[in-house]
Amino acid sequence: QPHAYIQGMKGCGGCHKVGIRDEKSRAEGQYGSPCNSCHTRHKFSKAEAKKPEACRTCHMGFDHPQWEMWSNSKHGSIYQMEGDTGRAPTCQTCHMGDGDHNVMTSWGFLALRLPEEDAEWMGYRVTILKGLGVLDPAGKPTARLDLVKAGKVARLSKEEWQASRDKMVGICSKCHSATYAKTQLGNADQMIKEADKLTAEAITIVAGLYEKGVIKPQKGQPAYPDLLTFYDTRTPIEQTLYVMFLEHRMRAFQGAFHMNPDYVTWY
Repeated sequence: QPHAYIQGMKGCGGCHKVGIRDEKSRAEGQYGSPCNSCHTRHKFSKAEAKKPEACRTCHMGFDHPQWEMWSNSKHGSIYQMEGDTGRAPTCQTCHMGDGDHNVMTSWGFLALRLPEEDAEWMGYRVTILKGLGVLDPAGKPTARLDLVKAGKVARLSKEEWQASRDKMVGICSKCHSATYAKTQLGNADQMIKEADKLTAEAITIVAGLYEKGVIKPQKGQPAYPDLLTFYDTRTPIEQTLYVMFLEHRMRAFQGAFHMNPDYVTWY
């Protein structure tokens, strides 16, 4: 993409600089601060940023359609019919329950956690971590694991995962019983497992093509598919694998957590 489009608060930077406060980003942010994705400039309103529409600009579309999932769920439909009466939870209700900017959930953006007590599921998880390059083809940690830790895109202890889950159960329990909340969240957990099973099978198939020499690895790269190549993958089957992981798998589990069965099973 044109360099000028990627920089500043346009293009990629419009979403991927939210909250950054270092001097370099401030200098680049001539079209607004890294806070104005939610607190839009000229007004910089807390009330505005607390509305779910403030999240829509970034959290929509091909790679992460959370806006579509929520707004077409029963929660989102009630909000659109009644307005912000408090009866229907919004993005901020669930993801900013304490009124702060800590929007992390137990599963994180990629629905990965370590350790995993379910041995069958852990087998799928290992294959996916290899596909992400966090583990090498032999199953040993790579430098990408440090990036996962720094970015906190996965929960890396049982206690950390459980703390986030307990917090979410507490939020759900303001309207529902705790038993109901735990059951619904647990059902969504199992949707991740089912999606992981299919994803791991697909990664294994493509890895087999590397092993047979049908797909040649790039110089200096392991003979294994790399999901983080995204849309720059070199072969049609790896493109399909990327879409499976980022689009279909993500819709399956995030649709479940956002209570939108159509996204779970069709999108």
